[in-house]
Amino acid sequence: MTFSSTDGSAGRPTSPDFAFFPALGPVEAQIVGFYRQLESSQWWPADKLRQWQFAQLTRLVAHARQHVPFYAETPGRLPSVTESEIDESAWRSLPILTKAEVRADAARLKSRGLPPNTLVYSDWTTGSSGQPLEVLKTATFDMLFRANKLRMLRWHSYDPMGKVCEFRPFLKTAGAVHHLPCWEWPLGNLFRTGPQAIMDIFSEIEAQVHFLEAESPEYLLAFPSNLRLLLRAFRRTGKRLPNLRLVRTMSERLDPDLRRECQETLGVPLMDCYGCQEAGYIAIQCPEHDHYHIQSEMSLVEVLREDGTPCQPGETGRVVITPLHAFAMPLLRYELGDYAEVGEPCPCGRGLPVLRQIYGRKKETLTMPSGERRYSIFASPVFECIEAVAQYQIVQKSLTILEVQIVAERPLKEAECDLIIDRLVTQVGPAFEIRLVFVDNIPRPPGGKYMDFLSEIETGNSNLTSTSPFPP
Repeated sequence: MTFSSTDGSAGRPTSPDFAFFPALGPVEAQIVGFYRQLESSQWWPADKLRQWQFAQLTRLVAHARQHVPFYAETPGRLPSVTESEIDESAWRSLPILTKAEVRADAARLKSRGLPPNTLVYSDWTTGSSGQPLEVLKTATFDMLFRANKLRMLRWHSYDPMGKVCEFRPFLKTAGAVHHLPCWEWPLGNLFRTGPQAIMDIFSEIEAQVHFLEAESPEYLLAFPSNLRLLLRAFRRTGKRLPNLRLVRTMSERLDPDLRRECQETLGVPLMDCYGCQEAGYIAIQCPEHDHYHIQSEMSLVEVLREDGTPCQPGETGRVVITPLHAFAMPLLRYELGDYAEVGEPCPCGRGLPVLRQIYGRKKETLTMPSGERRYSIFASPVFECIEAVAQYQIVQKSLTILEVQIVAERPLKEAECDLIIDRLVTQVGPAFEIRLVFVDNIPRPPGGKYMDFLSEIETGNSNLTSTSPFPP
């Protein structure tokens, strides 16, 4: 699986910035080879990247036609057999693949024609829906994901000898901590690294703070909702983590003001990654700006209006992806359920397309009384400077009712309640009845992902505002 042997860096450095071990195992060597290709291809012009993507799509579609029953046996799922190469028009004529279809037809989506001795493994995701979904991946897919992670670390100047602390939802025992002598595979097999410590995300925030103070990491990896609780705890003590250099967030929608809050509280920048279990990294924050670069060598990413036409810069639409190396289980034009805003080309010089903002899932979209949907609420400004609010979630109960669930450390003053309502009205308008409900806790879902806004209603009206309702 190669991109090109041509150096597309236009004079920019493309050699690895890591001191790789001189002798690497065969898998690790292949990962490094992919990484070096990615270091070059990021500088390709946008049209060259697009041309490469459609050449790869042609190979993927040919494989699906011959070896994947779902596509081979379902009329209209693939371009005409007479088309030797796929173009933009033919591609956009294909139907969107939904998660419901993948769950219902998973067996028929699995390839029957992979080369002998191809290593295939199952990966499961529940995301924020809580509904399990199995995806098959090859070892090559995984190696490309690891190479892509190397590029992300390179972009954001990670020092391999720094300690990494991370909060994950997989340890299943609140308070549990797992220590590693080096960064997780394959990184510790590629070059010398510092240690890594992982704590269960369901642990109490006080325990998480003590964990970070004891470990004193250079790098922190957390979900945005968990980070907000940590920042609040650190603000109350006035302490910082003296060795910390960078906070990286993942898995949830990032509220833009969390970057500022992280810088003010911990004194370090925040960088965010957007991805999914089915495709790996979809977009990674630019090393020079707050917006995101689509990882075009990994997936073809479309941001579509409701009529199926592509969004232009400044417009927001639904995210549809095609993992370009998913030969074990091709997902052609797969709708994630996320919404994102398209950005202008980046002045950093990379040809990778730009997403200016990611707005989250359909159930994170606000439905106006008219039936029109907006791309969600940014909840944090509603509660800014009200320190007694420990946790919150805004739930749309009906077309006219918003319930604001609040965990408070003390009874809120009438002026504080009025301020919350006024700030929310500023975002959503006066048409909603806003109810404040005080609760003891707001539990994190089993998958660990938390949404600060959640809609409990469904509407048959699919009209969405074409641009972001939020200021830059």
